[in-house]
Amino acid sequence: MRWIFLWLRRVTLFPTPYRTLPIGPDQVEPQRRRLVLSDLHLGGGDRLDDFEDDQRLSAFLDQYAGAGAPTELILAGDTFEFLQVRLPAIDDDDYSDGLAALRLQAMIAAHASVVAALARFIADPRHQLTVLIGNHDFELHYPAAKARLAAALGVAADERRLRFGISYHGGGVYIVHGNQFDGWNRFVHFDGISEPFEVVRGSQLVKEVINELEDDPLPLARLIDNVKPTSAFFWHLMALPRLRSAPSRRFLARGVAGFCQVVAWPAPHHMPITGRGPGGLLSAPSLDWLWRGVARFRRGRVARQHELSRQVGEVAGAVDPPYEMIDQMQSEAARQVKREQRAFSDRFAREMLALARRPEHRDDSIFVCGHTHLAGVVALGLGQVYFNTGTWTEIIHDIATLSAQEQRCPFLEITYPVDARPLGQLLVWVGPDAAPLPWHDGHTLLRGGSSPQG
Repeated sequence: MRWIFLWLRRVTLFPTPYRTLPIGPDQVEPQRRRLVLSDLHLGGGDRLDDFEDDQRLSAFLDQYAGAGAPTELILAGDTFEFLQVRLPAIDDDDYSDGLAALRLQAMIAAHASVVAALARFIADPRHQLTVLIGNHDFELHYPAAKARLAAALGVAADERRLRFGISYHGGGVYIVHGNQFDGWNRFVHFDGISEPFEVVRGSQLVKEVINELEDDPLPLARLIDNVKPTSAFFWHLMALPRLRSAPSRRFLARGVAGFCQVVAWPAPHHMPITGRGPGGLLSAPSLDWLWRGVARFRRGRVARQHELSRQVGEVAGAVDPPYEMIDQMQSEAARQVKREQRAFSDRFAREMLALARRPEHRDDSIFVCGHTHLAGVVALGLGQVYFNTGTWTEIIHDIATLSAQEQRCPFLEITYPVDARPLGQLLVWVGPDAAPLPWHDGHTLLRGGSSPQG
């Protein structure tokens, strides 16, 4: 039934002028030192905002802003958390050039010290700031959002030291955010805004489930957005500790109910409300009135889904299942979480290996992405290395034990010490008074362009 409905009213996504181009080799200055960070997720300063390291990030930026070497800072996607900014009188599922600027202004105000440090960095004419667009800051495609960020940094909108891109290729380096490799967050048109606005399943999950769960008074609620990947979300909820308590069971039931509705709801994009309509059999302009009604229903559904999830949670909290069943469920969920995380990381490594083998990348030795929030280094062979730059937000590896990553603040440094071939080092910033430490996975250390070292 779901497949038939999708086929009947499949949505045609029309391109708009709001686009961002890739950054190609002719735009990349050779031999320049590069620093790559990803997935900062700077939010609106409220309960949904997961970034808490403003002081450390500002100190990091100031340290490198004053460094002698010309430096390019590359923010490789999801720098801003548009999906978790809620403003009065603005619907969560309303998108426009002006609204994108308003949401971004809220994030700039919430993280003023970080933005001020970025402004100090870009004020040095030797430095350059490159912002790649990810799935959580997709609204940076809007020109008003780009102009608002430029103004906050104290530069003109057309200043060459500030640029935006959807990918970065040059100097032996290829960088992309990485959501293109994730089925839940893969856009049909990632290079720009479409009409209707393209909303992927991962965005639906954040806006309609995770945001709602984080408002729950349960102490664990604020951590639910710090577990990855999205495909393991269900198992993370199942692995919640203390399911013997009614509040935990209510929280689990609400999450599962919301998750199932996102999976089952057959509209991955917003309903069009223009005469052009969907592109399927139900696309006649005369049916515009129908799609306007469907759009209103779609917006109202979010509130109804929240209420339904609360009702399901109340029922689940009142049920006292056998403790043996809870123990078995949590044990199985813990195994499934590890399996999902391993498969998620392996998928990205395979995608990067496929990219590295393409003819246009035969001279590239460093391949970089973020998105997974799981820092890592993988040798691809032939002198090529894949780096995942991780995140500066807290990552919960095991929600049952609340164990988090020990190596906070990872970043990739790319230099050219000998010839035109870049050298990449995944490092962990520990403060302005100490040298950064090499990132490690507990087994090996890897340096871009070299062989594994113990």
